[in-house]
Amino acid sequence: MSTETEPLRVWQTVVPPEWIDYNGHLTEGFYGVAFGAASDELLIHLGFGEEYRSLHGTFYSVEAHIRFLREVHEGSSVATDTYVLGADTRRLHIHHDLLVDGNPEPVATQEAMLLHVSQSPDGGAPRTSPMVDPVLTRALAAAAAHTGAALPDHAGRGVRNLR
Repeated sequence: MSTETEPLRVWQTVVPPEWIDYNGHLTEGFYGVAFGAASDELLIHLGFGEEYRSLHGTFYSVEAHIRFLREVHEGSSVATDTYVLGADTRRLHIHHDLLVDGNPEPVATQEAMLLHVSQSPDGGAPRTSPMVDPVLTRALAAAAAHTGAALPDHAGRGVRNLR
């Protein structure tokens, strides 16, 4: 994503040996672990935490699409640039670029939709519910700040059909 709008860089780590597969690079499932951790850090950045969760609800990832673009090796320093592509009272649409060793070209991307949910008062299944402050205000502000970001061509498209 090239833009004048700055992404949020709220997550980074060094790739540990247990994330490496028999081919000597980051195994498929650990891309998901990295993106999940990046989403969690985004939520914390927005004001989500244990107290919010116990009083107001939580977030469920209901859809995610990962693109694997380049190999990542053990010991690499990885970080995500995160954009909030959209937000309303119940949904958070996000995009992560996974970056390695400071290179601005992503090695992988993830687009995800998160829903805000609360436990039913009668103990039934969780259901969507509106976010509350500070998360709601911060999510809407991040989405507004990222409105000027150029959407990547793959956003909203999912897996393309070969036919």
